[in-house]
Amino acid sequence: MNDNESASVTPRATLSLDGVSFRYPRGRRMILKDISAEFVSGRLYTLEGESGAGKSTLLTLLAGLAVPTSGRVLLNGEDIRALGQAKTADESGDGKKAAPRSMKGLTLYRRTVAATVPQANLLFDGRTVLENVLYPMQLKGVDREEAEERARGYLSDVKLGEELYDHFPSECSGGEQKRAAFARAMALDNPVVLADEPTANLDKGTSAIVSEILRMLAKERGRLVIAVSHDDLIPSMADERLFVRAGVLERE
Repeated sequence: MNDNESASVTPRATLSLDGVSFRYPRGRRMILKDISAEFVSGRLYTLEGESGAGKSTLLTLLAGLAVPTSGRVLLNGEDIRALGQAKTADESGDGKKAAPRSMKGLTLYRRTVAATVPQANLLFDGRTVLENVLYPMQLKGVDREEAEERARGYLSDVKLGEELYDHFPSECSGGEQKRAAFARAMALDNPVVLADEPTANLDKGTSAIVSEILRMLAKERGRLVIAVSHDDLIPSMADERLFVRAGVLERE
């Protein structure tokens, strides 16, 4: 754990699914069906199931990148679409109310709550590894010297050596890119980390490193971590394994 991280306090988060169903706008089939679940800080969860079961779709809803057809995604009891906004009279009652009209809350949620590590990594090709990790902190106005110190700490945490800091993503292996993507997610300092098949297409050794990063984020950093996984390594470290089967969420 680097000094900057140990000095910070990660806000605790409870993420809930409240009767969530989803189908694509022009689709007839319901991809997810009336899912309710709760996730808390300091725990590592896996979403498992066959291809096409709806795992990645569920993660997309948890990331605030799409909205449910019905039901709500809640952060500490509040609809993520309403974050940072005053409630109107018809949105402040109990029970499953209509979704808030404004979607500004989703933008706030993605910026300050949910850090997402997609399968494709999505590192900036024109920035070095170090610059990629610096970027989220630059957006938040963190002092350059402090940001660079923290970025180096995050890269050390994910076991990337200094010789790679000035490399561009195209000069790094797939596993190195994945670890850099996690370091950038850590730089956001958000309480929720969502990873979509983070060990896909990685060798056994690199998969073990990535799995340990997920465990570390939950257990040592107090993050709420949810990972979609097809292999056995991440689930073996998970506090709770959840399975998506035919659009329904089931516990182990």
